[in-house]
Amino acid sequence: TGSNRKNVREIIRARTEEKGGIKKEMIRKYYRIRFQLTSPLSVGCGKNQVTDSDMILDSRGLPYVPGTSLAGVYRRIFSEQTAETYFGTNLTEERIRTSSEEGRNVLTESRIAVYDALMASPKNYALTKRDMVALDEYKVALPGAKFDFQILEPGVEFVTYIEQTMETAEEQYIADEIAYAWQQGNIRLGAKTGKGFGAAKSAEIAQCSFDLGDKKDLERWLSFDMYKEDQWSVIDAPVCLSREKKGEAHEKLKQVYEKRGIHLREDHLVRIRIRLKQAGGISVRQYTTDVGEADYMQMCRKDGVPVIPGTSWAGAFRAQMGRLNPDFAAGAAMSELFFGKKKGKKAEESSRTRITFSESELKNEKWITYTRNAIDRFTGGTVDGALYTEKTCYGGTAQLVILCDFGGLEEEKIEKFGKTLAGAVLDLHNGFLAVGGLTSVGHGLFRVTEVTAGQETISFQDEDDKERYQKLWSAIAGGAKAC
Repeated sequence: TGSNRKNVREIIRARTEEKGGIKKEMIRKYYRIRFQLTSPLSVGCGKNQVTDSDMILDSRGLPYVPGTSLAGVYRRIFSEQTAETYFGTNLTEERIRTSSEEGRNVLTESRIAVYDALMASPKNYALTKRDMVALDEYKVALPGAKFDFQILEPGVEFVTYIEQTMETAEEQYIADEIAYAWQQGNIRLGAKTGKGFGAAKSAEIAQCSFDLGDKKDLERWLSFDMYKEDQWSVIDAPVCLSREKKGEAHEKLKQVYEKRGIHLREDHLVRIRIRLKQAGGISVRQYTTDVGEADYMQMCRKDGVPVIPGTSWAGAFRAQMGRLNPDFAAGAAMSELFFGKKKGKKAEESSRTRITFSESELKNEKWITYTRNAIDRFTGGTVDGALYTEKTCYGGTAQLVILCDFGGLEEEKIEKFGKTLAGAVLDLHNGFLAVGGLTSVGHGLFRVTEVTAGQETISFQDEDDKERYQKLWSAIAGGAKAC
């Protein structure tokens, strides 16, 4: 609290005056990060009062992102060894048990203080819910697999802080790398990040640093209030190894990183950007019982923008790749390697997905409302109670971004994945892969206009399917080698 912080400052000031200043070099560096959600956020609190998984709220009843969640994301920017050194020991069951045996302590604290991310403007936000259901290969709902969860709609701005305690200024590159990751949009928050949730972009990075061995800086730090605007200096971009890709500056930074034991997590991400145009209606439904509204309506954000969630894309691509190659069928080793393994009772029984599908916004669409009837195939008459109204959209354009993490994988597996994914993209273009519901009557169809994979851009208006396929899987595999 503010009063406790003030008391601590007075104690430090008194002790500093007694000892004639802090002799040991000690530096405190702070970052203030403003960021904006660009896709829905889901951070569960463990309660199910409103949905099966309610959003976490602070004491004011406002959604926020806990510092513990942010710290976990920051750790993944660095190698496991660097994360252990600067963020403290990873608390596994074995380490906790070993630490308590015979009074030994093998646990260390973090040198990085991570603050909760709080909403910058509490007035403008929307909490909604998403319905989900697990489907079999024929798109029939599995029994007991329906659930819903709360989300915070995109567009909300948050503020968070990072505080690092250092013995030398060379250690500042830890915080610098985190700030740069925010600036590049490489931070994803909360649950279902592999399905397009929790994406954010940085609106502003500000920093402040204090050398506590210097008396003037010490006085500045003791009077520092991070919640005041005039305490900060806004910067364009922090200097770090991720930013300096080549040249003399890169080599110098590389030596400093090696000296300080700062190692980044190996980056083997290949970005695939697919531009799409609707070839039919779309039925990723959200349900409503409001009087005057359609019985079924294409899923929209709170602001009315129709979207195709990453969960729908992931399910459609996973199923189609399983049809193209048995190695990617449900339960197969290759499928679980790339798309993740269902969680079991033990951590080692589950694995994260390596493939991230973005949420797609439909733009320039036209809305159509129509009424449908179910027909008895024997009598040709209408089925009682089977009349319903649906509101959907046609003619829109969309963009799907797929991120593939190939870190630590053999070339043979990467090539097999690239070929199978390229085949699924061609099937999407040719109408053999549809997304959402009512696919048997022409909904969920798209035409691909352009694909960018790594540094390669493939136009789907010029080449034939054979050339497209060859270029696409080569670009995916080639992007992995370039990483």
